[in-house]
Amino acid sequence: MWKPGKIFDQLLVVTGVIPGIIVALLAIGVAAEVFARNFGLTGFYWMLEVVEYGLLTMTMVGAAYVLSIGRHVAVDLVLNALPPGPRAKLQICINGLVVLVSGVFVYYGLLTTHLAYVEDSTLYKSFDIKEWIPMAVVPGGMALFTIEAIRQFVRSIAGRDIERLSNAERREGF
Repeated sequence: MWKPGKIFDQLLVVTGVIPGIIVALLAIGVAAEVFARNFGLTGFYWMLEVVEYGLLTMTMVGAAYVLSIGRHVAVDLVLNALPPGPRAKLQICINGLVVLVSGVFVYYGLLTTHLAYVEDSTLYKSFDIKEWIPMAVVPGGMALFTIEAIRQFVRSIAGRDIERLSNAERREGF
């Protein structure tokens, strides 16, 4: 029987693969546009917009996975300078703050996405797209991020901080 934590870990592995696929597709698209322009063709006028949406999507989708394997950006100069006792307490506070801030992002992301949906807002750029579609990636990705942040907060309270876990325990999917 699968535990909810294992299912969520597998979901995070999938969300770790998706940004790689997006990067590959964007690289192919940009290279094709450069190739077309170098041969005097018009290129793809919509490629810049696709890159914008792709960057937003890969950031929001991949953030929870990066946090789960401990590869996120952290300025830990002060944290590493502290003795183990105060370091653990500060880590608990930091993880609690991360949960709070990411929860705020989920809340306001849901509000703005819902508002764009209700108002039927449309983005008129290279191609027309309903505004809520790219906006929905933010609360979705941040919800996954918040769940992982809660897990790390609980681990830090229990004394099992992510930085002390071995590579095998970090659940790297590949």
